[in-house]
Amino acid sequence: MNICSLVVHTQPEKGAIVSQRLEKFTGVEVHGGTDVGKLIVTIEDEGEEISPVSDTMNALRDVEGVVSTVLIYHYGGEESMEEMKREVN
Repeated sequence: MNICSLVVHTQPEKGAIVSQRLEKFTGVEVHGGTDVGKLIVTIEDEGEEISPVSDTMNALRDVEGVVSTVLIYHYGGEESMEEMKREVN
């Protein structure tokens, strides 16, 4: 399992619409900041048939209205290492 937290910067007047666009991504949740254009975002990848967290983070940068993204926190548990070992072997 991978979980990360980001601050996604937008123009303040575009915070709400960008929030809606981001939440269309699988595993993405917006927790606040829409009124000031600094969205608090989490991405969770449980190893299902969804893009890895890194792919999702990169895709968020390309969303219309996003000015920049800043990674704040990342957790990759034991589950992630086990999956990686299985893929390599």
